[in-house]
Amino acid sequence: MSSRPTADGDQGAKIAVQLLVSEWCPTCPNAEAVWRQVAAEKDIRFAVVDVAQPEGRELASRLRLKTVPSVVIDRKLAAVGVQSLAEARALVAAAPDRPKGRAYHAGMMLSPDNRAFVVSSMGYLMLSGLVLLVQGTLLGEGMTRPAVVHLFGAGVVLMLIYGLGAHMLPRFTGNPIRGGVLAWLQLASAHVGVLGQVGGFYAGARAWAEVGSVALFLSLALFAGRLWPVLWSAAGGEDPQRRRSR
Repeated sequence: MSSRPTADGDQGAKIAVQLLVSEWCPTCPNAEAVWRQVAAEKDIRFAVVDVAQPEGRELASRLRLKTVPSVVIDRKLAAVGVQSLAEARALVAAAPDRPKGRAYHAGMMLSPDNRAFVVSSMGYLMLSGLVLLVQGTLLGEGMTRPAVVHLFGAGVVLMLIYGLGAHMLPRFTGNPIRGGVLAWLQLASAHVGVLGQVGGFYAGARAWAEVGSVALFLSLALFAGRLWPVLWSAAGGEDPQRRRSR
């Protein structure tokens, strides 16, 4: 199997754990939840591999795997089925504790930060609908109209792009995405941007709207920075994380 960018950008002697899953597997989300917690605790190279993807098909064929979920550790089948947290920890007991703020491979389930983006989008969607129902401002005049447009565009659409984009693009490419502080800072900047712009338009306060615009630009810059290694690696370029580790 060819070498791939890992969850921490290090291709060294760390224990490599691959969880083989499938969309149709009812117990795979439970196994993923267990191993994500272990990967958050232990400094291992962890990846969720779908059997529908080329790497998953190659892995299942090479090891003659017939069951998912299956756990492959250092290229060897280590366990099948759903492990308890204690069992999973025991399988990688030799690994050191994980440093904070590393990148991770996206699995089937939304990560907490991506879930927060999607929930925020749904919240802004309900708020937009309520404003339109009460005031009908989309067809109105004055500054309330751009306020609602920004509430929907930045609050609903952009938040949804952030959450689903950060979840789906790493899955499509098989490359890790950096989360942690950067993801939550992106979320906070997006909220400041939406509320600043909407509040600025409603109140006629240009300074608020300008602060909101800067905050939204910051959230876009953070999102682009997080996605760049994902897409760059997918395009055949060298992973910046791997280059820094040399």
